[in-house]
Amino acid sequence: MRAWLAWFWQRLKPLMGDRKGVIAVFLAAAILPTVGFLGVATDAARGYLVQARLSRALDAAALAGGRVMFSPNRDADIQMYFDANFPPGYLGATVTGPTFTVDANSEVITLSASATIDTTFMHAFGFDTLNVSAETEVTRQTQMLDVVLAIDMSGSMGSGAPGGGTRIQAARNAATALINILFGNDETKPLLNIGLVPWSAKVNVMRNGEGYDDTLTTTQVVPAFTNPITGAPQTQVYIPNNSPVPLLAPPPPDWQGCVYQRYLDDGDDLNDADLDLYEVTKNGFEWFAWELTGPEGEPVPGWTDCALAIGGNECQPCLDHGITPIQNTKTIIQNAIDELTSPTGTTNIPEGLAWAWRVLMPGAPFAQADPDPDFARQQAIVLLTDGENHGGSGDGYKGVFGLGTGAGTDMNPRLVQLADNIKAGGVTIYTIQFANGGGALQALMKSVATEPDAPYYHYAPDAATLQQVFQEIANHLSELRLSK
Repeated sequence: MRAWLAWFWQRLKPLMGDRKGVIAVFLAAAILPTVGFLGVATDAARGYLVQARLSRALDAAALAGGRVMFSPNRDADIQMYFDANFPPGYLGATVTGPTFTVDANSEVITLSASATIDTTFMHAFGFDTLNVSAETEVTRQTQMLDVVLAIDMSGSMGSGAPGGGTRIQAARNAATALINILFGNDETKPLLNIGLVPWSAKVNVMRNGEGYDDTLTTTQVVPAFTNPITGAPQTQVYIPNNSPVPLLAPPPPDWQGCVYQRYLDDGDDLNDADLDLYEVTKNGFEWFAWELTGPEGEPVPGWTDCALAIGGNECQPCLDHGITPIQNTKTIIQNAIDELTSPTGTTNIPEGLAWAWRVLMPGAPFAQADPDPDFARQQAIVLLTDGENHGGSGDGYKGVFGLGTGAGTDMNPRLVQLADNIKAGGVTIYTIQFANGGGALQALMKSVATEPDAPYYHYAPDAATLQQVFQEIANHLSELRLSK
């Protein structure tokens, strides 16, 4: 550039003493700053493009890091996304960075980077390089999130898990990881509510940790209806002291907390009250409440009769673990998870999913969810199972679908229809198939999930993978926003 200016000046000097060349002199004088301004503009435009690309790359890297903030692969993901969005040598730039800091307590990631480009025209004015920089900050937030964990507590969850320990131990550890990610170091989060529904052949609808006293049962007057079980007219339902679930009859002193699903074997397989949330009339039957199970939950009296019916001990007692309604205290949900230690009974996935839905949604019987929140709200169910639907004499359907996995012929379509009803209301369903690689179960769980692939459906063959799955779901539940 300097050589060109020297050449230009040599050609200009002869014209300076010639009046005829005065126009050429002025023209030449005008050309020089014009060329300079064009050169500066060209280099400045390159600098702007580099800075804009740098900023976009930092934003992409920050969001990627925020999604996996508690993953050991976080730093590698940040670098990978930055490199993918700012290719090496882009417009001849040499990049320094990105450098980043992570504040795990506040869930904030701050990134910065700079780039140097060699100038083309500004070089003539003594500016050999142009430096640009950018920075960004991402804050991980959980915005108005209600989520219910529906954990399989059937007997097989007490068996060994690939990778060590029992399956229920692995489930506890993985659920704890999710809780730690969502709560962070906070004991409470006003915009986060988490509940827990342990399930097997049926669900204990008592509030977890609250003792039952039959003398404290109250009645609630309702519009006159016909009891779908007895056929008798009825104008009231019964509310136990430690559960909001209305019952068709007063619970006895030895009631363990379980109820049957609102289902009658009337020939219409997919038009029953077990697939609905609230008080409902289906096929002419009015369901204002739920039917009690007996001490062991069997549809026939006495343990011996039940055992003879199937040749084994399928009529297991209710689970010891009741429902933890959605709430925003970390210790409460963590304690409830820690107590999941006694798996028993068969696998009734529709039962677990249905009660998770009722716990999640506003309105009776569990009415903890805000019916009119001030903020946008996400609602989600995380459903974990290690087995296929399995009929048993003491299950929530009274064994009407048969015994063993053959009951899936009727139970599986019910589960899919139930999931469709839930998803139609805007609820996200995550499904986890744990320690069971069965293709039939995989197809079923994929159809139940919001989408048939990650992050909504997961297969976890072992305990370590299950931990990763819960971490991924927790990260997906967390919303991100660029804070600056």
